[in-house]
Amino acid sequence: MCTYELEGAQLYSIRWYRNMIEFYRYVPKESPATKVFPVAEIKVDVARSDQNRVVLTEVDRTLTGEYQCEVSADAPLFHTDIKASEMVVVEPPLIGPNITSDRMTYVGGDHIEANCSSPPSLPAANITWYVNEQMVPSFTANHVTNFTNGYASSLSTLELETAVLSPLPMLMIRCEASIFDVWKSASHAVVLRERNANPVSALGRSLTGGATETCIPCILVLVLQSFLQFLLQNYTETSIR
Repeated sequence: MCTYELEGAQLYSIRWYRNMIEFYRYVPKESPATKVFPVAEIKVDVARSDQNRVVLTEVDRTLTGEYQCEVSADAPLFHTDIKASEMVVVEPPLIGPNITSDRMTYVGGDHIEANCSSPPSLPAANITWYVNEQMVPSFTANHVTNFTNGYASSLSTLELETAVLSPLPMLMIRCEASIFDVWKSASHAVVLRERNANPVSALGRSLTGGATETCIPCILVLVLQSFLQFLLQNYTETSIR
């Protein structure tokens, strides 16, 4: 896209360049108004191109580079200005990101480590973390692995210290991979559930000494065992007599 302001003057021409080699020209006073110049690997969709934009087809990563738009006003001034911008051709991963966690349950105060990996792409994807659907702010510690074919993969590690008194008995963690505003994909969510830090004993006391609710089923089992032992003892004594 090439936007401009001629301040009342008439447009004379629009010229597009790649690395300062002209490949497209628009001159409204000529017929036809558009002209395409043969440049290796550049294919212009003339029907969709005009004085403000040029549309390329069959784009691949070889077309990444600097493009220039030159605007010229008509007589009598013929003022000319040129601006350049970098275009990056994106080749996204074939699949979305994958997330793993070092645990599936936790207690307050535990250290949790999760990894999110995005497969090879061009360029490497940026990874964003979400915990309970809240974005983890300013997390940019992505490790990028570059390959000889020009592609790169991303790996990000999230470390959490769980709260001792958490308002929710679970943590839902997911990650999102993106490349500029061209491609975005989210991982599946990993759900970590909080477990009881003080298991209950048969006598209704926690193993760490704190009072807890009475374990009724456990007491019933003990009573039943005692009753069976009593019956067995009486039966044995009767048999001996």
